[in-house]
Amino acid sequence: MFNRPKRRLTRRLQLNLMLAVLVLFLPTKTALADPIAIWNFNDSDLIVDHGTGTMTSNFVPANVGFAAGTTNNVRLGDPAGQALSLQGGSSNANNGITVLVSTFGFSNIIVSFATQGTGTGFNNNQFQYSLDGVTFVDFGSPFAPLVAFGSVPVVFDLVSIPGLNNNPDAAFRIVFSGATTATGNNRIDNFVVEGSSSTTIPEPTTIALLGTGITTLFARGWKRRARKLKVKQM
Repeated sequence: MFNRPKRRLTRRLQLNLMLAVLVLFLPTKTALADPIAIWNFNDSDLIVDHGTGTMTSNFVPANVGFAAGTTNNVRLGDPAGQALSLQGGSSNANNGITVLVSTFGFSNIIVSFATQGTGTGFNNNQFQYSLDGVTFVDFGSPFAPLVAFGSVPVVFDLVSIPGLNNNPDAAFRIVFSGATTATGNNRIDNFVVEGSSSTTIPEPTTIALLGTGITTLFARGWKRRARKLKVKQM
């Protein structure tokens, strides 16, 4: 007869503990898109400036240069500085830059950059992606850059390619063609690879509910100990 209230209290404590645990599984907010790798070319080289990644080119070295850049697609307060300048060369056979970037820990990958080209530069540029760094697949149609950087970057939203998510072997490439003179050139600036971090941030309501559940749990436990102590004193 006297064990019934104790059993009820035990069940209540168990219920509150279950509620506190369930709160941990409430929906959480995924972090906003974060830069994974950024090339601003301000140091007049192909070395990544923010994050981790590798950019290479199969252009003849004499046809790879650097010229005035832009703030179009700039990140982290970088100045306009320099931009990568790629020339057609004597045989117009130069054809690409390749970027290797691990997307481990990221999803919803987006690649963007500012670009411009002269009238005799490469007027047929094809963006590609790779899941293994070896085999590349065309993404979208070829594009022709405007004659000035302007204010809007070229953006390739790769959300529809889940294989690029959390992929340490992700790679991207731009294949250039269509130059009509050796000095015709295209510029690339502020090349950015970004994605949504897999780290989740609890919603404020989740934190509040968890705190309430734990507080209630401890409060009831304290009351039970207080009642036991009172009975012993009597």
